[in-house]
Formats: sequence, C-alpha cells, structure tokens
Amino acid sequence: MATREAEMMDYHAYYRKAEAGSYRAYYDAIAAAQGIDPQATARTRNAEDAMPGEAKDKLFNVAAEIKNTFHEFGSPLPPLLEGCTVVDLCCGSGRDTYLAAQLVGPAGKVIGVEPNAERLAIAQKYRDQEIKQFGYGACNVELVHGVPEDLSFIADGTADVVISNCTFNLSPDKAAYVAEVKRVLKPQGEWYFTDVFTDRRIPQEASDKIENVALRLGGALFVEDFRRIAQGLGFHDPRYVVTRKTPMTDAEAALFPGIAFATITCRLLNSELTSDHCEDYGEEVVYDGTLSDYPDFFLFDKDIKFPAGQSCHVCDNVSVLGLEGCRYAKVITVKGDRSAHYGDIHGDHIIKTAADWEGVVDEDDQPPMVSCC
Repeated sequence: MATREAEMMDYHAYYRKAEAGSYRAYYDAIAAAQGIDPQATARTRNAEDAMPGEAKDKLFNVAAEIKNTFHEFGSPLPPLLEGCTVVDLCCGSGRDTYLAAQLVGPAGKVIGVEPNAERLAIAQKYRDQEIKQFGYGACNVELVHGVPEDLSFIADGTADVVISNCTFNLSPDKAAYVAEVKRVLKPQGEWYFTDVFTDRRIPQEASDKIENVALRLGGALFVEDFRRIAQGLGFHDPRYVVTRKTPMTDAEAALFPGIAFATITCRLLNSELTSDHCEDYGEEVVYDGTLSDYPDFFLFDKDIKFPAGQSCHVCDNVSVLGLEGCRYAKVITVKGDRSAHYGDIHGDHIIKTAADWEGVVDEDDQPPMVSCC
C-alpha cells in the first residue's frame, strides 16, 4: 500500500518541463508549433471588450503589424500605472508593452521580456516610431530577449507592476516564473495577469506534448496548484478578478477529456502584511470613485467590489490597498489601525460553531454522521 508520504506531490516538479539553461529553447519550440495565425490559440472571446477603456483608447497609436501579429487575449492592464515601472512577461510583438508605455507616461518605464527573437524583432522594429507617436522626448521602453524564469537583468524590488497575457501557462518552470515575479516586485507591488487554468490536473502525458502546450491549454495549471505554488513563494492571498469559460474547439476539448478550462484574470499583491487567511481587524476602506474605468465601483476581485464613496468592512489582506506604498492608496483610504483582532472575517470559525459541552458526542459513541469533507 502506498504511504501518504509517497503520495505527497512536488507541485514544482509536476509543472517543470525544462531545466534552467534550456528555457529559451522550450519557448522557441512552442512558437514553432503555434504557426503564423495569432488568433488560432486565442483563449478569450471578445478580447477587445476585455480591454480596459483607458487602454482601448490608446490602441490606435500602436502600429498595425504589432497588433496583427500579437496573440490577443484582452489586455491585463490594471489601473493607476502613471509613473510606474511595469514588466511585461512574454511580451511577443509588443502590443501590451506599448499600451503600458502610454499608460505609465514619460515618467514611467516598461520592460518587455520575450523569449522568441522573431516576435521581439517586431516590437523592436517599431520602438522609435511608437515613442515618437506618443510624443515622448525620451524612450520609456526597454525590450529584452530573455525568459520570465530568469529576470536577472532586473534588480530586486524595482517593479511596481508585472503583467502577462495568457503566457504563464507556457512556462517550462512555473515555480521559477513565480519566484522571479516575486523577487522583482516592490513591496506592495502587483502581479496582474490573465491566463488559462483548469479544474483538475492535466495528465503528464498530455502536458508533456509541446503541441498541446502551444495551444495554450496543455500547460494550464489546476487552479488550486497555482494557489499552492503562489502562496509557497510568498504571494499569500491570490485573488481572481474575472473568470470566463475558455473558448475551445471540439477537437481541442477532446485532447483533454473531462477537464474544464477557465480564462482567469488574477491579482496578486506582494505584501508581507497579507496572510493565508482573511482576518478581521475592524478595518474599513473607501474608494473615491475617481478611476475612469470604475466611476461607480472598483472591482477588487470576483466577490468584492467597492461602491464609490461608501465605507466597506474588509479583511486585513484587502486593507493593504489603502496603506502607504501601495499605488491604490491614491484612490482608496483605509480606516483602522489593527490594534484589535476580531478573528475570522467571515465569522464562521470552528470555535464559534462548536456545540455546547452537553451536546458533544461521548468519545465511546459512534459519531452521528461521517462526511468526506
């Protein structure tokens, strides 16, 4: 009989498809398998509708070849980027890089990282033209031929925001990817990205096939494994902002029988003030309603939105938005000082729901009900 110890998974190893030194070759193999049609592996319906309004307004400034060769899945661009340093991982031909360059403004900076030389060459071809189109006196875009799993050319704690657009699933080493994102982010910085996830693990024989990975399906993580990896590497409270069913053909679905796929926009804050559980310190936040794409409310995640001008009771992991050092503090204020701890924010802790002593089953009695979870 297998022991529990033998059954324990190494989540990092399960999703590792290449070792350091061969990452770029793995990405090149994916690019070769994807073909020339960038929409053949699109995993978001109505991608332009998923793009923030302030980014959509600037799309006309981006060269046609960049847009036509970009593998489009909306644009995971969070608000409040002005003056920020943004890292765009697997930037491809650079569409999101140049959208971000407009949103950060001349005082900000965007670093586009792309493993495939041919795709990066398209982004590089138009860099001077794009900067001139934006009306900037100096270039605010750096383009690097590199891989997300090794960002050694970026110093620790220097990025305000890291973005990626349905490319995390392509990574040959998911843990190395997450660790590098964590390293380069500033305290209170944000990893904001859209990617494909699953409701269960894809069998190794299916995820090992490069043609399946090239579909942006074979490399997708079981969403709970993503949570485990992220939390283990210091992102204590991953949040899911928008979840949509992933578009697939019948032939593609047949490659992964019984597996459900979802395209999810994720928000992970790099804050040591967060924890792996939502706890109550009596804090409240108020959103001022000044973000152009969120005049009535700010959508924090799929379950939480802050109506403009209203005070909202939040857990400690959410209140960090209004703390010094977090760029969201420009539009969100926090009330409270964490001087008192009130336990579980949801109020359903096992201690509170325990039966009175007289109602407890004697240890010699058979429990009245057995449940698997």
